[in-house]
Amino acid sequence: MNIQIRGIGIPPTEALAAHIERRLAFSLSRFAARLERVVVRFSDLNGPKGGCDKVCRVGFTLRGHGPEAVEARDADLYSAVDQAAVKAGRRVARLLEQARN
Repeated sequence: MNIQIRGIGIPPTEALAAHIERRLAFSLSRFAARLERVVVRFSDLNGPKGGCDKVCRVGFTLRGHGPEAVEARDADLYSAVDQAAVKAGRRVARLLEQARN
């Protein structure tokens, strides 16, 4: 599974990239044959002001479907990544279930 990681205003560290890849592999590996592309974008909306403003957006394309995306916000970027990975797994499962019916 090819995962592209892009930080907007926040450079992706090796630790963050490893966390993103590990979490998405856990959530999406069973769908890897159906996933054409996975792009993770994250940013800090308020910068140094603080607050619940770290955003992680996971965009993906399934074979036979158009592009889809899920998003999560949290005060901690790692938590936002975790939440977005779970949402992405659920969304892919739902799309494939709907396509089967």
